Amino acid sequence: MTSLKIWSETTPRRYISGIVALNLPTSPDSGDWHTVEMLSALNRGAPIPLRLAGENTEFDGFGYFGSEGVIEASEVIKHLGETVQGPVHVATHPRAIADMLMFRLPGGASALAHLDLDAWLPEGGKASVARLLWKARRGLSNEQVILLERLLGRRLSKGGVDEAA
Repeated sequence: MTSLKIWSETTPRRYISGIVALNLPTSPDSGDWHTVEMLSALNRGAPIPLRLAGENTEFDGFGYFGSEGVIEASEVIKHLGETVQGPVHVATHPRAIADMLMFRLPGGASALAHLDLDAWLPEGGKASVARLLWKARRGLSNEQVILLERLLGRRLSKGGVDEAA
């Protein structure tokens, strides 16, 4: 068994997000063969954007989303063969994607181009991302909202299920 430092660096306001969270099996439709590769990259100390998000990190999404979509996942991490002491806070897939989108949004369409939401989420997951982004819309320009709606293929709404954008 190993114990990566990242597990002990989380708190309810500082959590694992981005591509690391997308590769952890925190729900029946999450995590895949990349999980082993991600753990190996973390073990090597590879620089991974948004490996940690929240307080005192490069991106703090709490102003946009609050604590929605941040879960305690120590049992999942233990099942991966990792030694864990205490809680491990991880973004759900929709929260990890919403964090990635908001982190890259200031860079415009080119910064978002590599994010393949169809490969990462079932249709219901896109609705969850849209609901999260709906919370953030007040702080966005009209152009940014349009860009996110095109990427998601739906309008940002409280319910996350409006007609396609």
